Amino acid sequence: MKERPIKAGIILTCLSGIIGLLATNPKEQSFKAGLTANTNELLLLSDLIRNPGVNDYMQSLVKAYNQGLVRRMNLGVCSLMWVADYDKSVDLYEARCTHLKPRWLNFHERVIDIGFFRQWLWLNKMMADYDINPNEWTEDSKKGPNNTY
Repeated sequence: MKERPIKAGIILTCLSGIIGLLATNPKEQSFKAGLTANTNELLLLSDLIRNPGVNDYMQSLVKAYNQGLVRRMNLGVCSLMWVADYDKSVDLYEARCTHLKPRWLNFHERVIDIGFFRQWLWLNKMMADYDINPNEWTEDSKKGPNNTY
């Protein structure tokens, strides 16, 4: 350590960062709780104000969760939430055959969220503009009941 203090400092910083990531890796329960809280926030808004893209995304996540398709992959320093084709309890040939399982090359299409430092990245990012409806400001919405301005 005395011969190379900069190298030792870099190594200690990297180790501390990895230990911090390992200690704050989020669990599946926190994703479910965040999804429930975000869905409840969306339900408090009127359909006229609610962002339809955010609403469709959250409803698709809730539907996948209710069907038992959402899985968590723990990578140690972060977690991936992804959508499977079948529920774990399904015992069809297509669900059990190793040749028909998702390929690693297409796995990125199934990932719905990435979690690290006790937060879920896309779940929080989607809720940034959940109360802004982009269709509210189009020309058609400015017309009155008689199609006049």
